[in-house]
Amino acid sequence: MKTLQGISVAALLAAFAMTGFAQTQSQPFHLYNRLRVGYDDNIYSSEDDKQKSFRLVEEIEVKLNLALERLYVGIDYRPSLLWEPERESDETDFLHDLTASLSYNLTPQLTFSFKDTLRASQLPELESDGYRVRADDDNYNNSAVATLAYNVLPQTRIDLSGRYSFLEYNEDEREADNYWQAAGGASLRQQLASYTTVFADFRYQALRYPDAKSELKRDADSFYGGVGLEQTLSDKLVAMIRGGVQHREYDLDRFDDNTKPYVDGSFTIMPTPDTRLTLSGGYSVSESDVGAYASENRGTLALNLAHDFTDKLTLYANGSVAFSKFEGDYSFNEAEYGDDDETSYLASARLSYRIHRINWLELGYTFTKMDSDVLGQADYDRNRVDLGWKIQLF
Repeated sequence: MKTLQGISVAALLAAFAMTGFAQTQSQPFHLYNRLRVGYDDNIYSSEDDKQKSFRLVEEIEVKLNLALERLYVGIDYRPSLLWEPERESDETDFLHDLTASLSYNLTPQLTFSFKDTLRASQLPELESDGYRVRADDDNYNNSAVATLAYNVLPQTRIDLSGRYSFLEYNEDEREADNYWQAAGGASLRQQLASYTTVFADFRYQALRYPDAKSELKRDADSFYGGVGLEQTLSDKLVAMIRGGVQHREYDLDRFDDNTKPYVDGSFTIMPTPDTRLTLSGGYSVSESDVGAYASENRGTLALNLAHDFTDKLTLYANGSVAFSKFEGDYSFNEAEYGDDDETSYLASARLSYRIHRINWLELGYTFTKMDSDVLGQADYDRNRVDLGWKIQLF
């Protein structure tokens, strides 16, 4: 993890280096400290041997939001130290969460944007772009997206975008699950009326597992083509839906090409100025986080809520469920791994109370659960609760 820590420290120093300039730009730079104490009733995400532990998390948050006439730069970096005294031989862990974004208006019609998300964790339930990091092992995950948006006409826009992401484990025994993927595509967006936009998408994606044995590689090339609609139904309701066909070609000849529909959508509801609710879902053929299968059919549902009870008291809550279908035709050992199902659940809530201008108290709860029919995959449930104090240092 030394390389990762070097990157994160560099990002932190870069943010501090901009502090002097930032102070002259309406205070876009802020530094927070958050201390949380809590309890975890299943630190190993185990079905039978549930190990409980006290938790202590010390986190620093560096935020930069710099908006100039044609340029925007944003940095949100959260290094944290986790201590769980009951975790044998590994009671402490240094975690990272870094998001950096940039947007630059090259001309009135042409805009370039870039976003990079870097996370280092040991938590099995970490999710990124629909990919679950299940193994309880040090890992880091990075996703970088670049987009060039060109307004051909006031109502017509073309987006060209590319993405590169990877997941890498720190231990050699997990290297077969290391992967990288690169994707590129184009989207044509047309505004039909003040509240209606239609679009068409095409995308290509390459997925590679460079450290896996040749006979167990899950490498694949995928092609996506579809259409979508964004509709502002009222000042309190916004909807989006897209769908199409994806075609997946596997490098191993033993697997047939896989052609299936994909769909995703969302509804954002704002019933009052103090409440925001988003319901989203989707279905597609995805990367399998179970090494015995080349891919999985994955559906998701998620609900996110933010509500201000008062100017000082705010509730954040979210819940999600993921349904995975594994097909024996895409397993590496059909005798042991046939058609199996798996369902994972996540629910969390956080209550934030602002004591005064720079101090907050926070109460949080997280529940995770796994139900799996796949051979060798354990069912489990896990509860965590924590109480925290957050302070804005400047």
